Amino acid sequence: MIVCIHMLYLLSKGVCWNTVCYMLGEVQYGGRVTDDYDKRLLNTYCKVWLGEHMFPESFCFYKGYSIPHCKTVDQYREAIDNMPLVDTPQVST
Repeated sequence: MIVCIHMLYLLSKGVCWNTVCYMLGEVQYGGRVTDDYDKRLLNTYCKVWLGEHMFPESFCFYKGYSIPHCKTVDQYREAIDNMPLVDTPQVST
């Protein structure tokens, strides 16, 4: 019942990006990060990269690293298969 109420709330209010950042930065990955500076970096990445601003087609994390806008699972698989196998060091700066 609580999940249903929460889902209805999300549908009416939209995504709460502070909650998403908390869940990723503190709960999912943050619990595995042991260094305080790495945790700060992870939370900063969440705050900078996650939000409504990442949905326009013009958004990219780095040159060549955009979010695929696909309509089928096969299109997503093809987009993933076309990603580079090795990232350049500049991607993480």
